[in-house]
Amino acid sequence: MSRPLLSARNIHLSYTTTSGFLRKKVIASTKAVDGVSFDIFPGETVGLVGGSGSGKSTLARIVSRLIEPDQGEVWFDGELLTEVSPDRMRLFRRDIQVVFQDPLHSLNPRRTVGDSIARPLLNFSMPKKAALAKAESLMELVGLDPAATSRYPHEFSGGQCQRIAIARALALEPRLLILDEPVSALDVSVQAQILNLLKELQSKLDIAYLFVSHDLGIVRYMCDRTLVMYRGQILEAGRSNDIHKLPAHPFTRNFLDTILTMDGDERWLNAAAAIEDVEEGRIDGKGCVYHAACTHLLPQCKYTTPLLKSIDGSRSVACHLYEEETGFCPSDLNAKYEGATSCKSKS
Repeated sequence: MSRPLLSARNIHLSYTTTSGFLRKKVIASTKAVDGVSFDIFPGETVGLVGGSGSGKSTLARIVSRLIEPDQGEVWFDGELLTEVSPDRMRLFRRDIQVVFQDPLHSLNPRRTVGDSIARPLLNFSMPKKAALAKAESLMELVGLDPAATSRYPHEFSGGQCQRIAIARALALEPRLLILDEPVSALDVSVQAQILNLLKELQSKLDIAYLFVSHDLGIVRYMCDRTLVMYRGQILEAGRSNDIHKLPAHPFTRNFLDTILTMDGDERWLNAAAAIEDVEEGRIDGKGCVYHAACTHLLPQCKYTTPLLKSIDGSRSVACHLYEEETGFCPSDLNAKYEGATSCKSKS
C-alpha cells in the first residue's frame, strides 16, 4: 500500500470556560477531540461520522490547520504540518482545501461568483485574465453555465452555490478536499446531485476526500472507509459497507438504527435515547465514553478506557466486549437483526 497522504496522530483539543475579568479562572473544560489517530491515502474517501458535538468538525479543522490542537501531530505527504512555518503552510494550502456546510454563507455576497472562484488563483499570483478564464472552466466542470460567472451568490439556489463552493475549492488543484457536512443544508433531491458530482470529480481528478457527516447512509454511499466518533473519540473504524451491514460497537448499532428506522417506531425511539450525550459515572475521565448509555455494559467499562484495536484485520473497535477472553464478535451484537448469525452459534 502507498504512503498515507495525510496522517493524524494522537490529536487532543479541549475547550475551557473561564470566569473573572482580570484574573481568569478555569471553571470547566470539555474535550472536543481526545486522542484521535487516522490516515487518508491518495484517491480514497474517508468518512468521519457522528452526532452533534462528537468533535468531527473540530477534527476536520485541525487537520486542515484552521485551528491548532493542544497535542498531537498532523502529517501531509511525509511532512509535519503542525511544525511548519506560516510561509511553508501557505504552500500546503494549495494541496488541502475545505468545502463548508452552508454554501450561501461561505461565499462573499459582494463578489461575483467568478471573482470568488478566481480569488485563490489570484492569491497565488496568477494573472487576473487567466484566473477568470480558469473560473469559467471550473464552473463548467461542476455543471454550471460558464457565462454565469458575472452573477452574485444570491442569484443562485443552494445547490448551485455549493457547486460554486466546490469549484472554488478545486481552483488550486488540491490533493485533499475536506468536505464538512457538504449536503446537510440542501434538499434531499439536491443532495443526491451534489454527491454524484463529488464522485464524478474524484474519478476525474484522483483527489482524496475527508467526508464529514452525521448520516451513516450517506457515508456508506460516498466513503471507502468510515470513522465513527462519539465525545471526541473514534469508537469504530473500518470499511464503510462492513460497518453499515454489521456494526461492531454498541454506539454504532444504535446510531445506525436512528437512520434506518425514521418512521418513528419504538426501535428508533430507543436508539435515539441511547445515544444521548452522557458523561455520568466515569472515574477521573477514565472508562468508555459511551458506558452510561450502553446496553452491553461490562464492569471494566466504567473504570478502564478501551483502546481502538483490530478485531478482524479490517475493522478496529474501542470496546471491552472484544477482549480475547470474551470470544465476542460483531455478529453477537447484531444477532437479533436479519442476516446476522451469532458467533457462538457457529462454533
